[in-house]
Amino acid sequence: MKKHLLRYALLCLIVPATAGCVKDAADRIVPAPEPDLIGFDYATSSPTRLSVGYRDMGGVRTNVYFELYDVNPVEVAADGSCYRLKEGIEPLFAGYTDENGWFDGVVRLPAYLEKAYIYTPAFYAQTLMEATLDGGTLIARDEVSEITADAATRANGYYSEAVLKDGWKTWLGTYDDTYGRIDYAYEGPLRNENYQLLYKASTEVFNTSRPCPQEYRSSKDLYLNESAEVAVTMLGSNTCWNCSMGYYYYREGEQPASLAQANVIMLFPNTQDGQWSNNKNLSSKYIGVKRGTAVQLIYYPRIAEGSREGATTAFPAGYRIGFVLATNAWTNRLTGFGGSKKYRAATSEGLSVNDQGVPYQKPRTAVYRYTNEKQGINTVLFSFEDYTTDQNFSDVVFTMNSNPVDAVVDVPVVDDNDKGKTSHTLKGIYAFEDLWPSRGDYDMNDVMVRLDYEKRFTVKGILEESFLLKTFRNQAANDNGLALTLTGKAAGAKITCSTCAPGSDEFVAADFAREGDVLLLTDNVKTSTGTIYKITAKYDTPIATDSGSEVRPFIYRTDRAGLQPGTRWEVHIPYEAPTERIDWSLFGTGDDRSVPTEGRYYVRENKYPFAFFLAGATDSDLSPLLDPANEKTPVDELFPAYSEWVLSGGSSQADWYKKK
Repeated sequence: MKKHLLRYALLCLIVPATAGCVKDAADRIVPAPEPDLIGFDYATSSPTRLSVGYRDMGGVRTNVYFELYDVNPVEVAADGSCYRLKEGIEPLFAGYTDENGWFDGVVRLPAYLEKAYIYTPAFYAQTLMEATLDGGTLIARDEVSEITADAATRANGYYSEAVLKDGWKTWLGTYDDTYGRIDYAYEGPLRNENYQLLYKASTEVFNTSRPCPQEYRSSKDLYLNESAEVAVTMLGSNTCWNCSMGYYYYREGEQPASLAQANVIMLFPNTQDGQWSNNKNLSSKYIGVKRGTAVQLIYYPRIAEGSREGATTAFPAGYRIGFVLATNAWTNRLTGFGGSKKYRAATSEGLSVNDQGVPYQKPRTAVYRYTNEKQGINTVLFSFEDYTTDQNFSDVVFTMNSNPVDAVVDVPVVDDNDKGKTSHTLKGIYAFEDLWPSRGDYDMNDVMVRLDYEKRFTVKGILEESFLLKTFRNQAANDNGLALTLTGKAAGAKITCSTCAPGSDEFVAADFAREGDVLLLTDNVKTSTGTIYKITAKYDTPIATDSGSEVRPFIYRTDRAGLQPGTRWEVHIPYEAPTERIDWSLFGTGDDRSVPTEGRYYVRENKYPFAFFLAGATDSDLSPLLDPANEKTPVDELFPAYSEWVLSGGSSQADWYKKK
């Protein structure tokens, strides 16, 4: 390989780089000879060690679902308060950390990656991290907050405007006048401590990458069907605001007409937990409450009279308990996010108001019950949508336990049967020339196929894998079929197949011809351009996350002239073995330099392959190949960096197809 490159490099010294040609004795222009590149496999992906660590989650440790992107997947809201996932981009990998927030494994990623972005929709972990390549390993670590306060935040005399302006009562106890940290935290049996399962349960509903499902949004206060004691536990927040949280209660059928009439009691003067993803070091200077802090609610039978007489931890049956969040009510606020807010989010219908004090017509809170009999968990989770409307309802999240445990009724229940998380990731695009073993025009667009991958998995492993292949319009004169070979665990799994027609988002069952591990999807891609073929492998028991399968797409024909009886013509990417049905007599003929006995298939001497797979490539990246105006234009004329990539043996310009 090195001597071939040296020979070509010497040639380049005497041939004008811009011409790519020489003159013969008759002074005619003739093409320069192509370099001898047998031995280059045209691979665009490689096994890469990925190390992801969430070290600072506010004192808790748990599994974190994350996704890896080659571009920044988020944008900052106009007011700078939160991240929002961009539309139209897909991750290259998705996984779970272990229960301590760490992931370390080898995954196949595009060779061009020198840095990546790690995103999580979990509100309790840092939303975005940058992963950089260090010694062959992509490493991402979250920002460890510096819990220090500057002179401004150490001053005293701060207060909650919910108390001063809204009249909230501070009957549960006292708190400091710098950060609003309470001295009445509860340590009894109603405090929630199984954070791992509770965070998992909360992520099922309060996912920062998508709107909270409508069935969990609720303007209904929590009804007690029997007398009960109640305590709330702070799970966490991911917000720039320094909010106050309170509770109120009333007899069924006697809901207050406004928050001013609700006799709200302060729970947490400052719900900022110092874990705001946009700037953890800033928010850590304004911490008002630590994750896991609990408070027991007190019932005051004569609260309407302004009296604490008869206070008890037991709430009567037939009462409802409501909660309210006052955005930025604590006056010691994050720099850049000051200013009073009239916004109030309440669990009672009609009591939530926007920043102009106008009532909301839709819920601003979410609530559901989560149970896990094996772990002894039976709790209600609830959260608020604060001042910034991103619709994920994960700005401040709490749990509530009661004794008896089933005293609170009439709330939605999340199915405890772990169906797993489904992730959709981009693999890349296959491009084929269809004149093999003859020399083609190497515009690499006779058949182009996009491959996406879905997996349904839990922290225990993969439950289901799906491979989605989408065909593109082409100008090829031949009628080429599309097929694939199953590998790994998928080859022995139960397989279901479906297709999605162009312009539709619905998959319908399909019956693909199968030959062992080979599936024949269509015998003519031109009759189904734009169709998505989906192959799903289901496992009875989870398989290890590092045992994920792959598919090997290829194109084929059975009507090619001169084929041996019972065989077919196939084109695979370089060095990939064909199926048993291949007409072996085609190897080593025409422009092909394969030596099957040495495991060398579909190779040429020169700088164009018969096919390649471009890892991480998108439709937009390869739009020049799909443009009819570029028909018969070699790939290196459309992508100037291509030749340098080939001549370097893949060590330079690995992202050539990302550059036009």
